[in-house]
Amino acid sequence: MPRPKGLRAADEIVPKLGVPPGQPALRIGDIAMYDRPIEHLAQQLDRAELDLPLRHRASRCGLCLCFALEPVGANALAAELTRVTSTEGAIWIVVWKKPFLRPGLLSWDDVQAAMLPTGWVDNKILSFGDEVYGTRYVLRKALRE
Repeated sequence: MPRPKGLRAADEIVPKLGVPPGQPALRIGDIAMYDRPIEHLAQQLDRAELDLPLRHRASRCGLCLCFALEPVGANALAAELTRVTSTEGAIWIVVWKKPFLRPGLLSWDDVQAAMLPTGWVDNKILSFGDEVYGTRYVLRKALRE
């Protein structure tokens, strides 16, 4: 799978992610350029391939940053991301922008259709570069423990 071109620098992106201090974070996918600053803020960053099911404990992560830039099932991905993320945490899902979307890959609409029924709602969109953008999901207040 080709890597996205024109990714924005870590000092532009990471402050906007809302990394909760001292809570474990998880980066999924093949983009490692934001790892060091996230790890510095979170104190722990786990890394995983975009292979499902994820091999992480349930409700553990305060931040989950998923680069869904290769083929993966939207509903299975949504189920796994919500399983490993704390109810007070945030999930960022990065997909290709429409002009760069290839057949068989997740679009923003696919992610929305899979995430919204889980109770996690989008509340922020951020351009990660020329070809990809991410959406931040948080659990609805009424569903938080």
